[in-house]
Amino acid sequence: MAKDPLEALRELSRADVELDALRRERVETARRQGATWDQVGESLGMSRQSAWEYYTRATRRVLDESAAGSDLDEDEAMRVATEEVSRVRRRRRTSSS
Repeated sequence: MAKDPLEALRELSRADVELDALRRERVETARRQGATWDQVGESLGMSRQSAWEYYTRATRRVLDESAAGSDLDEDEAMRVATEEVSRVRRRRRTSSS
């Protein structure tokens, strides 16, 4: 650890970024392997809802940005999203069999 407190803070900040990236990778792996958000949250010491909100924030932001320029009304957008989720779930079931 650096003797200079400001350099030590910089090192801690870099380590925090690396730890967050590793944690996100492990959450993604756990979810791909079938872990529920309840299980992920418990493993991280947080609620299911908090885990879901934190680890899906980037994905939700991309979806929001994509939807902003869309001509779809809310019902049509929901139908498209539901169909896509169904496709992903079918692929997961097929690949895990």
